[in-house]
Amino acid sequence: MAIGRKSEVVTDGTHKISLDEKREPLRGSPEETGVHGYDVEKAGQTDRRMSRLGGPTTIGLAESDSDSVASVGKQMEQEASNAIKYRTCSWQKTAALLFSEYICLAIMSFPYSYSLLGLVPGLIVTVAVAGLVLYTSLIVWEFCLRHPEIRDVCDLGQMLYYGWRWVWYATAVMFLLNNTFIQGLHVLTGAKYLNTMTDGAVCTVGFSAVMAVISWICSLPRTFDTLSKLATLSAFFTFVSVMLAAVFAGIQEHPKGYNTGGTSGKLVGEPLVYAGTPSSTTFVAGMNAFLNISYTFIGQITLPSFIAEMKEPKDFGKALWTVTIAEVIVFSLVGAVVYNYTGSQYNTSPAFGSLGNELHLKVSFSFMIPTLIFLGVLYASVSARFIFFRIFEGTRHKGNHTLVGWASWAGILAITWIVAFIIAEVIPFFSDLLSLMSSLFDSFFGFIFWGTAYMRMRKADYGPGWVTKRGIRGLIGFSFNVFIILIGLYMLTAGTYATVQSIIDNYHAGVVGGVFTCKSSALVAESTIKHTGLYDLHIKHGGKMVPFGGFSMPVQYADLGVGESHDWTREKASLFDVGHMVQHRLSGPAASLLLEKMTPSSVTALPNYQSTLSCLLHPGTGGIVDDTVITRLGPDTFYLVTNAACREKDLAYIEEQIAASDHPSHIDWQVLDDWGLIALQGPLSGEILQNALQALKATDLEGSEVALQKVYFGQCKHYIVNDPSSSVDAAPIMVSRGGYTGEDGFEISIPPSWTPTFTQFLLDNAGPDKLRLAGLGARDSLRLEAGMCLYGHDLHDDTTPVEAGLSWVVHKDRRTGGGFHGDGVILRQLRPVKEGGTGPSRRRVGLVVEGAPAREGAKIMATDGEEEIGHVTSGCPSPTLGKNIAMGYVKNGMHKAGTEVSVLVRGKKRKGVVTKMPFVASKYWKQAAGTSPG
Repeated sequence: MAIGRKSEVVTDGTHKISLDEKREPLRGSPEETGVHGYDVEKAGQTDRRMSRLGGPTTIGLAESDSDSVASVGKQMEQEASNAIKYRTCSWQKTAALLFSEYICLAIMSFPYSYSLLGLVPGLIVTVAVAGLVLYTSLIVWEFCLRHPEIRDVCDLGQMLYYGWRWVWYATAVMFLLNNTFIQGLHVLTGAKYLNTMTDGAVCTVGFSAVMAVISWICSLPRTFDTLSKLATLSAFFTFVSVMLAAVFAGIQEHPKGYNTGGTSGKLVGEPLVYAGTPSSTTFVAGMNAFLNISYTFIGQITLPSFIAEMKEPKDFGKALWTVTIAEVIVFSLVGAVVYNYTGSQYNTSPAFGSLGNELHLKVSFSFMIPTLIFLGVLYASVSARFIFFRIFEGTRHKGNHTLVGWASWAGILAITWIVAFIIAEVIPFFSDLLSLMSSLFDSFFGFIFWGTAYMRMRKADYGPGWVTKRGIRGLIGFSFNVFIILIGLYMLTAGTYATVQSIIDNYHAGVVGGVFTCKSSALVAESTIKHTGLYDLHIKHGGKMVPFGGFSMPVQYADLGVGESHDWTREKASLFDVGHMVQHRLSGPAASLLLEKMTPSSVTALPNYQSTLSCLLHPGTGGIVDDTVITRLGPDTFYLVTNAACREKDLAYIEEQIAASDHPSHIDWQVLDDWGLIALQGPLSGEILQNALQALKATDLEGSEVALQKVYFGQCKHYIVNDPSSSVDAAPIMVSRGGYTGEDGFEISIPPSWTPTFTQFLLDNAGPDKLRLAGLGARDSLRLEAGMCLYGHDLHDDTTPVEAGLSWVVHKDRRTGGGFHGDGVILRQLRPVKEGGTGPSRRRVGLVVEGAPAREGAKIMATDGEEEIGHVTSGCPSPTLGKNIAMGYVKNGMHKAGTEVSVLVRGKKRKGVVTKMPFVASKYWKQAAGTSPG
């Protein structure tokens, strides 16, 4: 919009119009101008004359639009002879479009939001947000009635902000990004549905592609009038779906996972329903719950597009009120009923996953498929018509069946769906990024725009001083719309912070998914994720749970952020749940022979109650099956711990190795699935554990008192614990001194009946000034600073111990005789080339990287930038050092400390320096250092 500020004329791009001429048409009757009065404050029609803000937008409207205030009637006359007519929607059809936009899959995340906010606050937020969105939607309607030439929110944005061209472009970018990301979400959700129904019969990428193609076909209708028929079907089936889910949640005997404790480690207890906000809800979690509810209601971005195709825009209010009332009833009812029957422990998002009967889950979820397709279709259509109208405005291709018109329409839609498919597959933390996009954009399209629109319209109506001219009504209206703008700014700032923090936490924990993955995203598979015996404790303390290694594990807790938890561990002590790890017991006369075949360690030389880090090896190649800790408990008894992510592979491997051994009947193998495992780490850990064991009157197996100062790094001890205040019988726990953080600490293996009791006692006895719970986020940054490997990232099946910098796990007694899997490869790698060996072709190194942190997969280049010499396997900012650290592999010869390299981070070369590990000096309690850490 170009408005002449210093002259007596304005221009609409084609004609010069005097200011008086420009305003004159609006002084006629509503029938003449198409501007039917609606006062949002009176919530109804009014005869009050309503003024326009100005002329048309030069970008948004074509030059052929000579009448800047073309009435609805004139617009309909102009397209009367066209084969494709756009202003054909009745208010009933528009209501169907609104129903399909709002009555969607997001409803099924309301129970989860209520579990975080509490039932009463959740219902209050639902009604409050619905009221605010209704009010702002009425403002949108009033603005469009005043300016019937507006076709979408981009036209509106430029007109609203004084005709500034950059506003139109900025709004267009936000508009298209918002719509395309919503399309991507529905590609992702559609693939989840297909995986759920078929039990992952096809690669997830394939299902995503199928969903994108189906959605593209359904997007082809050119008018909202045609789409409204699909919208009605979509809204109906969604209503049936959520009602079925609510009914099934109520009639099922128990939610999924109920009281399944024991070996599977799932929680127990009746569903916990909180009337108020649970104390465990963090700001980030609560903010995300609020945003989730807000995003479901906020849809004003599409309203100008819908109104632009109505025969009678003055009837839009009927559609709006109808849909809003239905929203509040359906959203509140479904959210409250499902939350009441699933509680905070068993709740999933979407709530279908909490249904204990798989048939109920699939039946209710199946009714959602029209919405999974249509809502993405709706946003694709809105985006496509935005582009299509700009290209073909004023040509016969816009309103008639031409090859160019239809080919262009189909092509534009195809591009949007291809981009949506790529977004759905490439972004591993899609839900967080969608929340980020929403907090950035819905803050404007849901609140800020419309608070501003109200003020501009009232100023246009009443002139300068409009606030005071209208008395108390003006003051209330002004104050309320300032409040609306502040809500938008709060979403923009606090909402963006919450979603960015969530992304950072997931990066720290290493739980983001892969790109273009074939791994099943089935809802059934997600809902059967395992829980450790401490899951209830995590929920109680505000743990943010994420899938990791097949388990639901805490990434952080309510009291400390990831960085704070990291620092707390270095300065005091933290308690980690590592019960997802697999604990094994191998015993029998042939157990040591088996271990010396599978690993390069000399377990026969290992003293009783002594541990060693080792590797399970592949025959022939010497590649690492998994890294493990082996502890000797007796002459023929050994205890092993392996990684949860490798569970199925490791179990199959060990079973195969036992079967292939010379004396399989002489080996007894137990997997201690139901045992707990916790890691107490930090400089205060010795004091904390000593005090706790003394308080429990613990003794070792010989009846002696606890003396942890005599248990050194790599050693273990059994203690009998007995809590007089508990009905749980006395039981032995195994305390091993060591850990994954580089700090002094212990890993404690606990019988199932004692796991929650002992863990809670540790926390209570130490108190929050000394001991806090810590999650995967802090554990990952701590282990990286300590130079520790994470299998699946820094170690793989094709990595040998020598390449991984773990040559020391090959015991000196084994370097001559061999006798372990892959000994031919490993022993040659251990010998330098000059001595007849091969040496390793690559080596694991530590790196300090300038600028942005290098993440897994980043390429490592020679300083000339031409030769790729390796890649990063782990990386993060070091809270302790204040530098970006990383771990990776480089070709042999480039591994010496001080070697400068280039690391490609987000397409830019960053200086990196090869650095000795650990990055932070270890503080293990070693016997060689006497009685102090060293």
